[in-house]
Amino acid sequence: MPSSERKLLAMKEELKAQHVGEPEMPKPIPGFKDFGHIPLKGAHNTRDLGGLPAADGRNVAACRLIRSGDLHHCTQDDLADLTERHQMKRVVDFRTSVERKEAPDPTAKLPEVTFADLPVFSESAMGITHDHDAMKDLSALRESGASVFDIIKGLYSKCLLDEEGITAYRKFLSILLEADEGATLWHCTEGKDRAGLAAVLVEHALGVSEEHIVRDYLATNLFVRNWAEKAMDALGRHGLLDHVDADIDAVFYANLDYYDTAKAAVQKEYGSFDEYLSKALHFGQPEQEELRHRYLV
Repeated sequence: MPSSERKLLAMKEELKAQHVGEPEMPKPIPGFKDFGHIPLKGAHNTRDLGGLPAADGRNVAACRLIRSGDLHHCTQDDLADLTERHQMKRVVDFRTSVERKEAPDPTAKLPEVTFADLPVFSESAMGITHDHDAMKDLSALRESGASVFDIIKGLYSKCLLDEEGITAYRKFLSILLEADEGATLWHCTEGKDRAGLAAVLVEHALGVSEEHIVRDYLATNLFVRNWAEKAMDALGRHGLLDHVDADIDAVFYANLDYYDTAKAAVQKEYGSFDEYLSKALHFGQPEQEELRHRYLV
C-alpha cells in the first residue's frame, strides 16, 4: 500500500475513533486558514478554496472558487461581501427545481452575476427535500421506515453515476474552464453533498491530495453545528426528538461513509477518479492542465 494511502487510512481511523457517535471534525490544513470560511449571516457554510495546497507545490488562487450552501437567506451585506470582496461573478446551483422554488437565490439583487441551474438529480431520487422543513422531512421518512443515513449515502452514488448528475458536473467543469476572471460560487442547500462532491471533483482535478480533499469535505461539520442544534431544538419543541438524533446528523453533517461510498462507486464503475473525470465528464489531462493554469498560483 502506498504511503499516501496508509496516511489517509490512518487519518480516517483517527477521525472515527476520536469522538464515537459525534460528527467527524477534521484537523486544519496548513496554509488554508479556517478552511477558507467566509462568515456570512445568511449562509453558514460558504468557503473560498483560495490557499488550498494543490499540484506542483502551488495553491488554489483566492477569490476564484467558492463552495456554499444556498444564498436564499443572505443579507444585502452578505451579497456585497461576495460580489465586492470575493469577486463573485457566477453562481452554479445544483438543487432541484422544487428546492429553487422554495428557497430561490436572490437573482434580482445580483444583476451582474450569471446564474446556472444544474440539478444533480430530480426530486423523485431524493426521498428528502432539504426544503428547510426538517420536521416534515424526518416525520415522513420515519413513517416510511427509511433510514435517512442510507438514503443520503445512496444519493452519493446517484450524484456521480446517474446521467443527470454526470451532465450537471460536466457542465459545471466547463463553466470553470470558460471563466476568465472573478469567482464562481457553487452550491446546493447545505453545501455538503452535491456541492461537496463538486468540490471533490474540482480539487482532484487541481491535484489536491486526497487527505486534504477529505479534510475539506468534512470541514462542513465545523460550520453547520449551530444550524443542526437549532433543528434539534425545533424538533424537541414539537415532540419529534425521540430517535431522530442520528437523522439530524445524517442530514446536516458530512460523513466519511458518504465520501467512501462515492469513491467506491466511482472505482467500481470507472476504476478511479481520474478515469471518471476523463470518461464520464470528458475532463481529461488537457482540461485538467488548463484548469490548473487558470486556478493555481
